[in-house]
Amino acid sequence: MNNIILIVGLMAATLAVGGCATTNLASDKAKTNEVAPLPRAALYQALVAEMAAQRGQFDVAADQYTALARSTHDPRVAERATRAAAMGRDDKKVLELAREWLETNPRSLDARLFIAAALIRQGQLDAADEHIGVVLAASANSPDHGFGAVTSLLFNVSDGKAALAFMDKLIVKYPEDPYAHYAYGQIALRADALDAALRAAETAHRLKPDWTNAMVLQTRALQLKGEPGRAADVLLEAVNKQPEDAGLRMVYARLLLSATRYDASLAQLEILAKQVPDNPEVLLTAALVALDLKQLDTAERYLNRLLLQPQQGNAASYYLGAIAETRKDPTTAKKWYLAVTDGEHYLPAQLRIALIMADQGDVDGALKNVRALVPRDAAQKARIANIEGSILYEAERYALAMEAYNAALAETPDNIDLLHGRALVAERLDRIDLVEQDLKAILQREPANAGALNTLGYTLADRTTRYQEAYEYIKRALELQPDDFAILDSMGWVLFKLGKHAEALTYLRRSWDAGQDTEVAAHLGEVLWATGDQAGARDIWQRALKKTPDHKMLRGVMQRFGVKL
Repeated sequence: MNNIILIVGLMAATLAVGGCATTNLASDKAKTNEVAPLPRAALYQALVAEMAAQRGQFDVAADQYTALARSTHDPRVAERATRAAAMGRDDKKVLELAREWLETNPRSLDARLFIAAALIRQGQLDAADEHIGVVLAASANSPDHGFGAVTSLLFNVSDGKAALAFMDKLIVKYPEDPYAHYAYGQIALRADALDAALRAAETAHRLKPDWTNAMVLQTRALQLKGEPGRAADVLLEAVNKQPEDAGLRMVYARLLLSATRYDASLAQLEILAKQVPDNPEVLLTAALVALDLKQLDTAERYLNRLLLQPQQGNAASYYLGAIAETRKDPTTAKKWYLAVTDGEHYLPAQLRIALIMADQGDVDGALKNVRALVPRDAAQKARIANIEGSILYEAERYALAMEAYNAALAETPDNIDLLHGRALVAERLDRIDLVEQDLKAILQREPANAGALNTLGYTLADRTTRYQEAYEYIKRALELQPDDFAILDSMGWVLFKLGKHAEALTYLRRSWDAGQDTEVAAHLGEVLWATGDQAGARDIWQRALKKTPDHKMLRGVMQRFGVKL
């Protein structure tokens, strides 16, 4: 075997990922069989260069390859030298070596791409344009007219504005080429020039009306511009042109999801589930969207199909457990959660099992299971600690819950879930100062945290006389989540405290209709009683008591007003 072929093959494994794309059009390999074998001294030098490259010492590799290229005049070695310099981000050396590579193989379009990339990074746009012109002329009959290689080259120019400036010069030469405008749009998108990207994508679409790639580029630009409605319209046109393109339809379904058009997204996913019936991503996404829409039977159907897919059992089992919990079937839910044996859903499944055990009265067993879990990282450790604290809170073991939260926050003092959990415990221990401290710490980091705003506002309304301050917090929370039944309840309660009974009833009725929550019923009944509607108060309390006969707060309110349980 020719020695240099062996060495160059070895070098290719490391350096083929150099600083710009190849065109697949140049005949850089045309002279392979014309090169004489390397002498032994040169073989040693090639091995030194190869080892340096494997260690990431690209400057050393480039120097060794450069010396070897100059002694052998082998274009392939010159190519490896150029790629090594590119990996080392040495544009001056890249320019020098790529020019030598081009001298040894004047037909190499790849060498010209490397030269052009280095020139663009140095701001020499006119000089770069000369080489790109040669590449595009030679690539005129290729599927993308050579603009794919140009795009790849410009993606390797870290300065997006410089890359776009080059495309500004280039595009005027190809006003009727859709591939040129598509390439321009991609570079403009990378440079955050969204209007320019959209215009280029629209021009590419006009020049090639059935080209779905151009429509997808339009969609991306519109999404980034904050126009999801227009983006969906463009992508729908693309889907209608290529109805059998499952990948395109999946992009459309995801776009509808991001625009919170869940029903429309599920309709597309159901078409996909027929087109690619064994695709696990389609089945899982369809199931999750159906779950979000509370279409439990539909979600269950897709998850049962997902169970048949290799390596998808854990995800399917976890969400089947979630469906069982939603159906108030903890025994079946626990069975499904136990079927999750590893992967990303293992810890969540174990935590759900613990919560089910605690809800069924086995608090000590639940705590034992939670404390036996081994976290992989700090985030998992905090999540486990939060569940432990939550179980202790629900079991009214407030002192122990406080100890658990304190210990966890000593390690991760900025964890928002832990801070919120401790605030809830602090309220039960009459530590209103700590409630404020923790919730305000959350709001300092996340001013738009609706949960923290609501908890702080409700606590101030319920446990202090700072009603106006409480109202302001709850108002901000309601602006963020106007349909949340818990926040509606808080607003009704603070309005009651402010003496605005009619307004309070409006919010509390909306909250009850939205969530049918027992605590809301307690508040609604109290306000009805205060306005003289004692019959209405008794009715709402009795209805709620039938659902949750052991609810302590509700029973306490009814006893306070002398209503028989």
